[in-house]
Amino acid sequence: MNEPKSQPVHPESTVLYRCSCGAQLRLRPSAGGTCFECKKDVSPKVLQHDLALTMTIQTAVDPSQIERLQIDLAPTRADGTTSEDPDFLIGRTFGHFEIVATLGSGGMGQVYRALDKSLQRYVAVKILRSGIGSTAITSSSESEIDALLQEAVSQARVTHPNIVTIYYVGKQDGDPFLAMELISGNPLSKLIEARKLTFSHIAPIAIQIARALQFSHQLDIIHGDIKPSNILVQTNGLTKLSDFGMARSASDDQTGRFGGTPNYLAPELLTGSKPTIQSDMYALGVTLYEMTFGKLPVVLSGHTVADWIESHDNQDIYIPSPWPENFPESWRDLIIRLLAQDPADRFGNYEELLETLEKTKPESRIIARRTPRLIAAVVDWLSVLLLMAPVQLAMGIFDTYFSQHVVVEFFVRLTDFVPITIYTVALFFWRQSIGRSLMHVRVVNQYGLVPSRNTMVLRSLFRMCGPWFACVLIFFDAGSVNSILVVPVVCLLLDIAFMMIYENARTLHDLIFGTRVVLDTD
Repeated sequence: MNEPKSQPVHPESTVLYRCSCGAQLRLRPSAGGTCFECKKDVSPKVLQHDLALTMTIQTAVDPSQIERLQIDLAPTRADGTTSEDPDFLIGRTFGHFEIVATLGSGGMGQVYRALDKSLQRYVAVKILRSGIGSTAITSSSESEIDALLQEAVSQARVTHPNIVTIYYVGKQDGDPFLAMELISGNPLSKLIEARKLTFSHIAPIAIQIARALQFSHQLDIIHGDIKPSNILVQTNGLTKLSDFGMARSASDDQTGRFGGTPNYLAPELLTGSKPTIQSDMYALGVTLYEMTFGKLPVVLSGHTVADWIESHDNQDIYIPSPWPENFPESWRDLIIRLLAQDPADRFGNYEELLETLEKTKPESRIIARRTPRLIAAVVDWLSVLLLMAPVQLAMGIFDTYFSQHVVVEFFVRLTDFVPITIYTVALFFWRQSIGRSLMHVRVVNQYGLVPSRNTMVLRSLFRMCGPWFACVLIFFDAGSVNSILVVPVVCLLLDIAFMMIYENARTLHDLIFGTRVVLDTD
């Protein structure tokens, strides 16, 4: 293997580029240049690297000495084709795996659909971009081979339902490849681009990724490259984490050289800190933010690590206000915590993160039947009306006294509003009533989330309009006891009638406020 050669550094801002011949040269991104070894032209377009691609980065503790980014161009093969044209491998055999079709590219290689001839099943095969049949100059570098084998070893150790399973590791003509589980679904990145993710999809995906990371860490593995393209979502919703090419041991104290994807790298990594579970959590936070809003929280610019540090320092993460109702407020707090600049402000462990994620997931989608809903409503109404009864009893006993003390009577009458007010305030803070708690049902919005406090209060005022109206009639002494009781009973009967007629047992106030009542499965 040829040793990399170097040339003098340009006085202007440059990027470190490694040519297919093995030479390293610094070029101005706006101008490009020519390789001094093989005379190949390098266009500015090639140098405009994609910050969503996995790459190896060299850092130093002193940010002023941080190395430039190294970009690798796919080497040219002896027959004139390049590994950027991946279809040339279709029909070839690697070990006992026959390449059938191209699936996509990963951080360190090309991924293909292949037939496992020994077990007659389809698998995914990952091969380095340099492919097979390359010349001595363009063969896979030791670092590339080590990276792919690192992925295989790290991933094969982690047997978990949310991690892609490695079946086989081998070499074909000196080039390593690995065969893995073939996922029926799409990378998360495609789902984000399609903008079809609702919170009912996002929350389960987040929980599954966190479980995969938790299990990996229990085996002393830090993934190092969490991003949407490395997360595969099956058609049944099962989510699997892949691409452990940048994984490293959690107990490894070495700093400096590490891998990852710039747009998803935690800020502390750019200044020389070693990867930790907190840096993986930051990348997860970027991924969750991207799933939520369809864009990155911080858009990096420039060609050097120093430029990226400046991007982090000069950009504030956009958090919409008011917060969209189709996401719980706790989701905002979770994302903000994952994206904290200081690793100490993120979660201390995955157990704490998973506990928080579980609390944010959507409620049950099982619609509550009419009977428990009816009982819950009757319990709530009776609890309010019965608490009003002692005041009415006192008014009857001390009627003579109150008739002589108008001010005292006024304040006593005001106490009729105390039970219904307490009920409403309780809903504002806890968003659950006594009746619904007893019947194990709860109110959710159209997205399966607990509605905002304001929505719950307004819905409660409408739902309990009968008791409120009765309180008003009593306060102004606008009718007899019998006539006053008729009002809430009529309101309740109308609500029941609407619930019995409408599909899914939705009431009038459910339709007005976009809510429904489901079983409380917690």
